[in-house]
Amino acid sequence: MAAKDWCYLELSKGYKVKIDKEDLTRVKAHSWQVTKGTTGRLRVVTSIRTPKGVRKLTLGRFLMKPAKNKQVYPRRFNEGLDYRKNNLIVCTLKERQQMLPKKRSGATSQYRGVSYSTKDKKWRAGIEVDGRSINLGNFKTEADAARSYNKAARKYFGANAYQNPVDRKKVSRD
Repeated sequence: MAAKDWCYLELSKGYKVKIDKEDLTRVKAHSWQVTKGTTGRLRVVTSIRTPKGVRKLTLGRFLMKPAKNKQVYPRRFNEGLDYRKNNLIVCTLKERQQMLPKKRSGATSQYRGVSYSTKDKKWRAGIEVDGRSINLGNFKTEADAARSYNKAARKYFGANAYQNPVDRKKVSRD
């Protein structure tokens, strides 16, 4: 069995943050704390002195050093404390929105890009690209419509596009 290439960084209040072993020395040179971000999710921050004064810096930004118009987001939140580089993605806010699951409550479908047409009695798939809506067709099942959305999302938004969890087996966490 290969040795793991990551480790836990222990912070105050019992928080543990996953980071790559190669970053441990650089990260330990700063004092990190866990706070709640504007979305309510946990994030890890430190204060950095700059010529313009002291500013807060997230661990993701510290590790990934994104370009000025980009942000760093975790692919999987896992309580927001997985800062291994393979779990972080550098992208714009618009690109990030394309990776997020559907949030609407009261919708006709559990899947992003899918709705039920009571008139046609079929499931409809659609996607929005550069501000224009694209109808992907009508389908007999909700799952087929979700698969159509997934295919279109990969085509238009690339490998990091959000994928509806249609064919994934549910894993019990008991």
